[in-house]
Amino acid sequence: MLVAATTSVRAEGPRHGIAMHGAPRLAPDFKALLYVDPQAPKGGRLTLAVQGAFDSLNPLTYKGESAGGVRGYVYESLMARAEDEPFSLYGLIAESVDVPADRRSITFTLRQNARFADGKPITADDVLFSYRLLMEKGWPAQRTYYKKIETAEKLGPLQVRFVFKAEADVSIDREMPLIMGLMAVLPSHLVKPDTFEQTTLVAPVGSGPYAITRVDAGRSITFTKRADWWAKDLAITRGRFNFDEIRHEYFRDASVLFEAFKSGEIDSFPETDPGRWATGYRFPAIEDGRIVKREIASCCSTSNGSTAICSAGCTSARTVFSNVRSCHRSALPRTRANASC
Repeated sequence: MLVAATTSVRAEGPRHGIAMHGAPRLAPDFKALLYVDPQAPKGGRLTLAVQGAFDSLNPLTYKGESAGGVRGYVYESLMARAEDEPFSLYGLIAESVDVPADRRSITFTLRQNARFADGKPITADDVLFSYRLLMEKGWPAQRTYYKKIETAEKLGPLQVRFVFKAEADVSIDREMPLIMGLMAVLPSHLVKPDTFEQTTLVAPVGSGPYAITRVDAGRSITFTKRADWWAKDLAITRGRFNFDEIRHEYFRDASVLFEAFKSGEIDSFPETDPGRWATGYRFPAIEDGRIVKREIASCCSTSNGSTAICSAGCTSARTVFSNVRSCHRSALPRTRANASC
């Protein structure tokens, strides 16, 4: 009986993805996420608006106000979310994961071709470096989770295992394998622990699809697609990150931001004010069709017919942004709406 129980705990073996409950929806040989168009056109520029300002390009520490987009465009994690599933992750930097039935640990096996933007391979040493650095100097919420790790060990050049502590009631936090899958992986050969917490406007080097190419401190930041992005042909990234350039323009005043959208300086505006949605969109660009105003569903169906909240974002261009996932009503300029994202 004891031998059988121990065997069942370890029996699952390496997988292409994990879920909070049960198994992820997509099979190991999936070709693309279900809500993207694998043939989405590529190219063009997208300009988005952000209210506020920024004084740092480091989103991984609590000091300063970091520019938006850096975490998602420049840095990558071991695994990536499927936004149409409640909480499922599929391998990104990690080719496979091994989580036993009791969820006491997670073992990541990295892809051999995973590379940082400077061409250096991503290794188990980078993963452990990132964990230790973020455990010491990352966001407080991260530290709270990472304190639940009992051991972190390198099993090989491309393999690392995290073992989790038991809670007071001897249970294991079932979310921990997914939390570790979403940890940003930093280049250990470039990041200096002594200065990591400082605000900086020096563009970081990550492994993601974009590099920061222009910064106007507090006012704008431009991300340019990397032609040599190592993950561009993976199933988890196919049909995504299609714009050649993404620019974030910052506005301190909300009314000025909206006027910039009306004049064509901004390509997309997620509306959160019901009053303005009802009466504030009576201007020439709406009337002559240069801006498309439409409501976009805020939920996606899951494999069992239930719904899951979807985050805002752009994934493909089958029709006029029919696959934009947003929790808000949105108005989109027609001239840019068929562009890829």
